This record gives sequence, structure tokens and C-alpha cells, in this order.
Amino acid sequence: MKKLLQIVLVSSLSLLCFSCYYDEIPDYILNPPEIPTDPGDPDFVAITLSTDIQPIFTANCIGCHNANRDPDLREGNSYNALLSGYVTANNASGSELYTTVNSGHGGLSAQEIELIKAWINQGALDN
Repeated sequence: MKKLLQIVLVSSLSLLCFSCYYDEIPDYILNPPEIPTDPGDPDFVAITLSTDIQPIFTANCIGCHNANRDPDLREGNSYNALLSGYVTANNASGSELYTTVNSGHGGLSAQEIELIKAWINQGALDN
């Protein structure tokens, strides 16, 4: 009986040791680098509504934010809906869209939030 108890105890401990695993998330995922907003910056990349921002809305937001709930973030409607009080061009920190997603609403990734911030700070163009 003692031998069986020892075998069970050793087996349990070895399983416990090997079952614990921790993946470290790289810092660039949790804290992506700020996207330059000055066109004179050599690292400047223009963020566009159609190719960078709308896919974020389509994948994460339009389940709720559609014709039934403001702002309507469906393709073709999002730009006009956002500029009617949710986005202040060139001022992400003063824009309701950015402050809302940056507070955790919508469950967006840090990269997606940074893209939205950069798009607003680059003028929130309909491009």
C-alpha cells in the first residue's frame, strides 16, 4: 500500500511539474510602437480607413454598431457616423472613438487601438 501511494504521489508531482507552462507575450504586442503621424517622419505610413480601420470595425464592432445602434460602423456608413461627434480629426485623445476603445470597449488588440489612434491623428481621412 505504501509503495502504491509513493508511485501515485511521484506520478502526480511529475505531471504537475510538466503541466505548468507560461508563454510570455512579447512587449511589442502589448505595447506596440507609436505610429508616426508626421508625413515628414521617415517612418511615416499613411493609415487608411478602407484598408486599415474598416476591417477592424467589420471584424469587431458591426455585430452591435449597425443600423440599430450608433455609431453605425458598417462599411459605407462608418465615416459619416464617426465624424458626427465620435471623432475629432487630428486629436485622438479628444475623440470619443479612441477613448472608448482604449478603455477596453470592444476587446480590440493594442495594435488595433494604435491604428485607430494613428488614423485619427493623421486627420481621420475618408480614404
